[in-house]
Amino acid sequence: MKTTMRLTTTEATLCAQRIEAGQVIGAWIGSANRDEAEWSFADQFDIERDPNRHIAFGRGIHFCLGAPLARLEATIAVSAMPGRLPGSWQVPAAPLEALKSAGMLGVKNLPLIWGEEQVDR
Repeated sequence: MKTTMRLTTTEATLCAQRIEAGQVIGAWIGSANRDEAEWSFADQFDIERDPNRHIAFGRGIHFCLGAPLARLEATIAVSAMPGRLPGSWQVPAAPLEALKSAGMLGVKNLPLIWGEEQVDR
């Protein structure tokens, strides 16, 4: 899993953990948005999670300039799918192979069944 390393410039306290000036710290990016203190069942995908205070697009001055476009594209794509692909998706009960990547979480392949046909994506 990808870790972003930083060198602290001042002392600080974060979640009751004291961090000294000049200390090297690492943020494990794969743990973002998976905090059990923030969400019940944080490891479970829930498209309707509310409130959903995720940090997928960053925060503050580092907020992603492309976030509104990404949200618009996702809204259009998800809205168009039922009309173009009538039926329902199913994920068969088959073992999934994890993606071997230091920078991403996911599966190598996700076999889908659309109606009666099987589609590998």
